[in-house]
Amino acid sequence: MRYLIYAPHQGQEDVLQEAPVAEADKRYLRAIAEQAMKTLSDEEYMHSLAVLLQSFARSSYILDGDDLYWCVEWDPGLLVIKFSPSAPIAWAAVRSPIPEFGGRVPRQEDIDAYDEDAENHQYNLVFSAWDAQFSERERAWRAFGPAMASTITAQEKALQRVNDLGFQLQARYSDSRDQWASACKANIVQMAGAGVHIQVACS
Repeated sequence: MRYLIYAPHQGQEDVLQEAPVAEADKRYLRAIAEQAMKTLSDEEYMHSLAVLLQSFARSSYILDGDDLYWCVEWDPGLLVIKFSPSAPIAWAAVRSPIPEFGGRVPRQEDIDAYDEDAENHQYNLVFSAWDAQFSERERAWRAFGPAMASTITAQEKALQRVNDLGFQLQARYSDSRDQWASACKANIVQMAGAGVHIQVACS
């Protein structure tokens, strides 16, 4: 399981780089995939999660074999979207362990379950890669280096379907982008609900 980012390297801009995901964070992401993921049709994706590409949300990409996970910091905490060359798009909405995440009113069960000393794997899955894009020191610390050819090929195959859907969206909604975006965000709220709590021993 590898983080993927585009960042400068040896004088070149936007070089695809990869680095390993920490074991505890890897277990957490796999628990999300096993416990919470649901499939989406292409139409459902185009009228909901696709709008996140046009947002300013912090996010990361993680390659696991042939599957590419897109981890987005978004209410109710973390949205994880899985792209695969041989399976439908899948996704999960995971509730943040931080009771007041995004300025929400915490539920009593959030407060009871919160351990401020516990590792925040949702934060790690997004910001380990996000911060490294902008910091050479972060990239060195996390052992980022130019992606192998097999990694580049796997990424391209995983994104082929969703890139095709992007072209369809451009053709269909280029003249009504704002209305489309508003409807997508409303659909995400309805789909995500309160989010799922993930139970896994990650430390």
